[in-house]
Amino acid sequence: SHLFTTAAMSVDTGPTPPSLAETLKKVQEMLTCGHCLYSYADPRVLPCLHVFCRCCIYGPTNDRRSTVFCCPACHTVTDLTALGENGLLPAHHVHHLFDIRDVLTKVDSLQEHQCEKCEQERASSLCRDCGQYICVECIQTHELWSELRSHDIVPISRVIEEAVEMLPPKRRTLRCSKHSKELELYCRSCAELICHNCTVQQHKKHNYHIASDVFPNLKEAIGVNANLLRGTLTLVNEALEEYDACAGRITSQRDSLQQDIDETIRRLHEELESRRKEFTEQLQQIADEKMRLLALQRRKVETLQKQLDDALAFTDRHMKTSSEGEVLAVSRHIVRRSVELVNSYQPDILIPNQAANMIFKPERLQEVCSPYRGVCIAFVCPAKCLVSSTQPMEVAFTNIQSTAIVHLKDENGADYFNPLKHITATLVSSSDTLQCQVDNHTNGSYIVSYTPKLPKRYRLSIQINGIHVQGSPFMVLVKRSSSDIVMSPRVLKGLKRPCGVACNSKGEVLVVESGLYKVSVYTLGGSNVVRRFGSFGSAPGQFNDPDGITVDGSDNILVVDSGNHRIQKFTAEGEFITTVGTKGDGPLQFNLPTNIRIHPQTGNVYVCDQYNHRVQIMKEDFSFVGSFGREGYQDGDLLYPTDLAFDCSRNVYVSDTWNNRIHLFDLDGHFLNNFSDGQGNEIYFSSPSCLCITSDDTLYVADKIDNLSVFSTAGVFIGFVGKEGNPNMPRFSTVHGIAVDMDGKMHATNYTTGTIQVF
Repeated sequence: SHLFTTAAMSVDTGPTPPSLAETLKKVQEMLTCGHCLYSYADPRVLPCLHVFCRCCIYGPTNDRRSTVFCCPACHTVTDLTALGENGLLPAHHVHHLFDIRDVLTKVDSLQEHQCEKCEQERASSLCRDCGQYICVECIQTHELWSELRSHDIVPISRVIEEAVEMLPPKRRTLRCSKHSKELELYCRSCAELICHNCTVQQHKKHNYHIASDVFPNLKEAIGVNANLLRGTLTLVNEALEEYDACAGRITSQRDSLQQDIDETIRRLHEELESRRKEFTEQLQQIADEKMRLLALQRRKVETLQKQLDDALAFTDRHMKTSSEGEVLAVSRHIVRRSVELVNSYQPDILIPNQAANMIFKPERLQEVCSPYRGVCIAFVCPAKCLVSSTQPMEVAFTNIQSTAIVHLKDENGADYFNPLKHITATLVSSSDTLQCQVDNHTNGSYIVSYTPKLPKRYRLSIQINGIHVQGSPFMVLVKRSSSDIVMSPRVLKGLKRPCGVACNSKGEVLVVESGLYKVSVYTLGGSNVVRRFGSFGSAPGQFNDPDGITVDGSDNILVVDSGNHRIQKFTAEGEFITTVGTKGDGPLQFNLPTNIRIHPQTGNVYVCDQYNHRVQIMKEDFSFVGSFGREGYQDGDLLYPTDLAFDCSRNVYVSDTWNNRIHLFDLDGHFLNNFSDGQGNEIYFSSPSCLCITSDDTLYVADKIDNLSVFSTAGVFIGFVGKEGNPNMPRFSTVHGIAVDMDGKMHATNYTTGTIQVF
């Protein structure tokens, strides 16, 4: 109400205050769902008190309902199954905000009216009889004419107040979702509003009262909790103020000490300058003497070179132009001269007797600096300088800048902060050399950055004054980045809800078409259907909601028959071989399994047992080996895992879908590490559903919102494939499977559009 009053008063006193437009913008922001970024549609309140659209929480369609929801704001996981279909309450306060927005919009439009009489000034009043907005001067004209004096003229502020009064009342009639009756009672046993019909069914014999009688006590209890929150917030605000005050004290002390340092360094610099001249003269004398001795030795080697060239030239000419008798006549002289020259020098003459081994010892400088407390002189020691990186240095990607940080150290291993003039970095391969950019980070470190263009192996050399830093040169494997992936013209269309996909050694593409309850085998180009097998049912060779697929070393086909809770094995031609699995949670029992993979070295079969929240391991003959994972949110726990993949280091990557992360295990199922959806405002995936690792250990992650993200197997984000807004990339729609063919091309099934994209 204060907002509306302020808006109304501002009309008569001048231009529209900026606060109204800002408030309208703020209200619109408050009406935007943080998940879909559109205006709220049927907003619902989560137990963590954050609000999102109902379809964002439960899912877009009835056949793909979510069972859990991870709040994007605080990452609190809500079990939607336990709450039921209508377990989340409507966000009534959001509906009030919609009403306020409508009124503010109308108020804003009223303040912009121009006088409809003179069409020059801003209107300040409304003449109800004329039905026109008029300015102050036109009001005076009304008063001059007797016919117009009786007109009803009201200020715009009153018009705005009337618009505010039209705001619907805050109290809305709440109705039972089951009986469509008004919610007039409050069940203390269940802590929820109920209708009269509920008292004879779900809430029979519960402790319930009239809602209006209970409200004062509950309001008081909520007020107590709100006061606790305010008290805690006050403490936090006071702590932040203390942080600011502490930062101010540190800054003040820094400035004071900086003045002391500047004065001390000035005096020290004067004394060091005199020593610099002395040491420079000594260095020049030593270098000149080394160069003189080196020049003497070089002249001896040059003389020997001239003698050898002349003797060899004489011998070659006689061998080419002289007769046999003439050659024999001088052969004795040639042999004697050759022996003389070969034996005339000592081997040491071929090795320079001088080296760049001059050493500067700063002991005398220490004497100069000793009177200045807190000041010491140190010199950088390349062999002790450390190199670090925000991502693994052994891997880089084409057309993406990589960086390394050089931390300077002195000969004692302490940090060194003085700037350097001679620090270089090069990226060298067998065919080219790339000069890296080196920038002073001003805190005792330098940043080395480079952007390789071609995928190959490089050596990264970092040197200070011509000497390698610790660990240099570093081996760097450059891989092709996602930005270099281009769309192949091969697109397989017309499939019925394609799910899993695999490629065999013949170059054929095998696709599970769940809409047909069949496995379809296509040629690599996707132009022809080679064969199909399967039908709906539970008999051997039949399917019920088939999902994942893979092939073994003999091109036998393994299919996840999810609805029948089993794995079926077929020959390459589609003839049934055997099956394993029934519904349950014991060994070799499954509950809606999703995907399957065979480890290329061990031959063991790994199955994502989705609703048992685990991965089961079997041998090739389907005998049980073990399982790993359990329902939960801790490291090593899984929540509805949907896919897995293997890297070249014998590790297993599992898409922990509803925990919104990727888990890393060894082949025996021991937990190693995990990485989640991103940092800050960067979201790399949401509910990862499909995984694929290529031969160069590049990890592709498809999620529930049609992203295909690319990572290194160390969890370093590389980029997106098919990210919306990039016209050069493929577009995806509910990816259910990813596979790599013999040519290294990737095949991704699009469940919604019924296509397979190859890139």
